[in-house]
Amino acid sequence: MGYAGGKMTLKKTIILGLMAVAAVSAKDYSGAELYTSETWMYGKFEARMKMAAVSGSVSSMFLYHNDSYLGGSEPWVEVDIEILGKTPNSFQSNIITGYGPNNKVTSEKHHEINPSSNESFHTYGMEWTPDYVAWILDGQVVRKTVKGQGDNNQVQDLGKKPQGLRFNLWSAEDAGWVGPFEDNKLPVYQFINWVKVYKYTPGAGENGSDFTPDWSDDFDTFDATRWQKGDWTFDGNRVDISPSNIFVKDGMVIIALTKKGQEGFNGQMPTDPEGDLKSQQTNPPQESSSSAQQQDNPPTQASSSSAQQQENPPAPASSSSAQQQENPPAPVSSSSAQQPQQQAIPKAPRNHEAYNIDLRYFNVKGASVKKGNSQHIKVFSK
Repeated sequence: MGYAGGKMTLKKTIILGLMAVAAVSAKDYSGAELYTSETWMYGKFEARMKMAAVSGSVSSMFLYHNDSYLGGSEPWVEVDIEILGKTPNSFQSNIITGYGPNNKVTSEKHHEINPSSNESFHTYGMEWTPDYVAWILDGQVVRKTVKGQGDNNQVQDLGKKPQGLRFNLWSAEDAGWVGPFEDNKLPVYQFINWVKVYKYTPGAGENGSDFTPDWSDDFDTFDATRWQKGDWTFDGNRVDISPSNIFVKDGMVIIALTKKGQEGFNGQMPTDPEGDLKSQQTNPPQESSSSAQQQDNPPTQASSSSAQQQENPPAPASSSSAQQQENPPAPVSSSSAQQPQQQAIPKAPRNHEAYNIDLRYFNVKGASVKKGNSQHIKVFSK
């Protein structure tokens, strides 16, 4: 009992100290981080996004174990998709494992995006299983790291803790990694049209796949029971992560990178030619093309992120192996990859739970659409 009490007192002292540091180290820029309250042990995560890119920025989607930053006996568990501002025509994939800020193992690779990530919407996905991690762009596996195949045990080590899904936009101070910061081009925005999450269900998914739809979100509203907004900063980052830089508009989440005091969105909403979540299709995972071989080709460009270190991170405010955070983290969650067979993803009811119904909107042809485009409404009892 005395040991537990002493540990709690120490923890409170550390947290108060970090809060004091944060209070006196306000930064000149504001970024943002969106993360789920739920975590998963394995799964498939997918998001339809138009990314932000200005030299010096990082625009990301990543999986993260919430207590990775603690170090000691707490393992670091993280899987990344990152758009580095200096090269918006590619993304960096990465696995981060190990213990604490100074004993991390990374495995960065780079993958071409065409059209560039900040010019067009693309569907980004990650599959995480006990046997492999795969990165998927617009339905194609671009990298697959398989258990035991030259990955420094990273796939095995990821299995030590559950992870949640996060999206963030910030500016790294390492110009060698992300380019010199062009703050004269602010503000910039990351747009998320929809997110899908699949549970890991070996052999029990559609057509015998290993993934079963869990939930999806098309962001008609902001679901505060599912998503949270970051409020912290960390070393190596020139921005404060601010909840004032996350917005929902026209069926999308907007994450902003702005100058301090200019938080908000005053830009023009982009259009996504592939439309709503409801118009997307669900595919079985592409195991035949990648489970038998490891698709870890050498990176096409160097990355300095593995050299960066994080010191007492708060809630994990970045998917980069490069950064360390200073404030305590907050909870997290996930998404998945695109598929050729048409099957609607079930959407959890938001405002109708008390009545146990789900409102869905259809056009005259019977296809699901957003409310503003609907001509008929059907109500399904749960």
